[in-house]
Amino acid sequence: MTTNDLDEALAELRQPSGREAYLRAFGTLLHSEDADAVCAALDDYRHEEALTRFGGSNPLEPFANEVLFAARDLLSRPADPDVHASALNVLGNLAEHEDADLIADALDGATDVDVLANGLSAAAAVLMDDPEPSPRLLAMITAMVLDESLDVETRREALSALDQVEAPEIDDLLVRASESTEPALQVGAALRLSMPGRIRAHRERVERLVASWPENLGRDTSAVRENLEGFHSLHWTGVEPADPELRAAHWELRFPIDDETCLQAFLTLLRSDDTVAVGIALDHYQYWQGLRRVLRDETSAERHLPEVLARAREELRRPPSPAELSPGHGQAANHVSALNVIGRAHATPSDADLVVDVLARAATDRVRDDAVWMAYGVLDEAEVKDRRVVDALSDLLFAPAPRFTLVKEKAIRVLSEALGPEADDVLLRLVRGDDVPAQAHAVYYLVRSGGLDRYRDLLVEVAESWGGRSPAHPWGHDVAEMVLGKLHSRFWEGLRLAGPGLHRAHRELRAPTSAEACHRALRTLLADGDQVAVGIALDHWWHPDGIARHFGEEARSAEAPLVLDRVRETLRQPPSPADLSPDTGLGANHLSALSALRAAGVRDEPLLADVLEGAANDWIRDTALEIASSWLEGAEEADPRLVAALGNVACDRALPLGDRLAAVRVLDGAPGSAPVLVRVTGCPEAEIQAAAAYGLLYDEVIDEHRDLIERLNAGWPVEDAPWEVRRVRDALE
Repeated sequence: MTTNDLDEALAELRQPSGREAYLRAFGTLLHSEDADAVCAALDDYRHEEALTRFGGSNPLEPFANEVLFAARDLLSRPADPDVHASALNVLGNLAEHEDADLIADALDGATDVDVLANGLSAAAAVLMDDPEPSPRLLAMITAMVLDESLDVETRREALSALDQVEAPEIDDLLVRASESTEPALQVGAALRLSMPGRIRAHRERVERLVASWPENLGRDTSAVRENLEGFHSLHWTGVEPADPELRAAHWELRFPIDDETCLQAFLTLLRSDDTVAVGIALDHYQYWQGLRRVLRDETSAERHLPEVLARAREELRRPPSPAELSPGHGQAANHVSALNVIGRAHATPSDADLVVDVLARAATDRVRDDAVWMAYGVLDEAEVKDRRVVDALSDLLFAPAPRFTLVKEKAIRVLSEALGPEADDVLLRLVRGDDVPAQAHAVYYLVRSGGLDRYRDLLVEVAESWGGRSPAHPWGHDVAEMVLGKLHSRFWEGLRLAGPGLHRAHRELRAPTSAEACHRALRTLLADGDQVAVGIALDHWWHPDGIARHFGEEARSAEAPLVLDRVRETLRQPPSPADLSPDTGLGANHLSALSALRAAGVRDEPLLADVLEGAANDWIRDTALEIASSWLEGAEEADPRLVAALGNVACDRALPLGDRLAAVRVLDGAPGSAPVLVRVTGCPEAEIQAAAAYGLLYDEVIDEHRDLIERLNAGWPVEDAPWEVRRVRDALE
């Protein structure tokens, strides 16, 4: 394999031309004899693997075994920090238990930061869940944790590498690390000593450490303090069961010795007659901070799911708990705990009676909110939707309320997603109602289910009544845009065309029903004498969110002749008054026409010259200058009329200096511009003079104008000279 082959493969890896070529290049590098080439392949594999955390898969996964063998081969070679760092990096994902000695060899005596970091990551992968961890690797990492000659960050990484190791000596190591004089190592050790399974044996030590720390020692200190508190519950914080035995079970649940005692404590609470105890047990089952965090075998909790659900349903049949029983949450905490356990996932059609009853006597909005989610599961699982549940949710939606609530938002979603088009009647009632946020949510779900085709006129009418702006954004969506189309216009935003025919044509352009109807609507607006109608049509023709978004570039081509006629006609008209387009101001018609002219790719330099000289404002002039620049850059010839117009703009002292300089920059290099640039050097401003002089520095004309440029240079300031002046002087030197 030649060096050229490797270079080509590396280039392909950095800028892939296609999937197959990329995979071939990766294989070429991976299987080469060149260590650097192999490292490049390993680094790419690790990069692709890291991207999987954002979703998707690693395209190099089929090479996993070969990558592992290549990494092992590199580690077996003489120590080279860069090579070993790349090999250890992929072992962080691919290492197997038999790689322990290889990793230990790489870490032994290593000083390179990347080798240490990647080696410890690979060691963590090897040690994870190993019933018989490598004594050598374990001893080496233990020594690194205690080695005061290493930087504290490396020692903390070494401590992290042992997180998944189940061995008696780990507790001893953590105790020794907690006695370190390095605060960061103390915190790392205390964090692990305060975890479930260790906290009871080491509470006194951890509490003593916490008391000695300053407040700003780092975010891990907060986690240590939280571990000392343990997970109390979610809805019963601040209270404890009345019975001492239940309080002891709660303590055992928060700080268990092992899985068996933890589950026994949980069942003691769950099976009691104490409302607080039952609620605490339900919270511990439902939330990740509870059972699933403290159990070594998380699945052991699932064996008790039927009993948990039965107890939750029993709790829902009881009266809501009084507010004083859960001061932090308030009334009906027992219902909230129970509803969260059942939720959507565990609700069944047989729960219809229960959920209707809970909704009818819900004591708080939180109960209603959670009951609506349970109702979702009831409806979603049923082949025939229970009308009582539908009616109960509908009653929530149409009950008098001072404002739109999250409960209503969720009820709309549940009915829409669980019923599909069967929810149309309820959604249409909301659309016709006067609760504007509810309207927006109802319209959103109607559009999602194809309702725009079924109820277009009504939905358009409602969306237009919002002034084209959504009063709510379900899931971040602009509902008005979903109904009316993405683009109103570019320069006529917010305006409604007066005539019903023009309004219908504009509506068709925004949300076309067909390509034919869209073209017909465009021609209708272009043919009208109304400046706004023509401007909106031009905007839909040139803008990427207009007809090209719906029907492709060919849709533009079909109407180009008529559009160009209207562009020329519009640019010869006076600028439209500001009150005709309040958002844009004076000359919106010229801006629409210029934008269409640029998109058309057709040059009409005399017309553009007239626009430049007669521009009603800076916006129009800037747009015309941009078009002139695109036309003249690299052109072999230029219309003298346009070149002269650019010179007139450059010399017009009534215009902003920035526009004048922009005109000079367009002239720079334009065919036939030298005489005009010479004229521009006669302006009094040094910036204008220098910009024009810079345009005369080309080989073809510099000899003719060198004396002029030297004279100008002599008159320019030396101190605090404008950058245009400094640029000319640099070029002259």
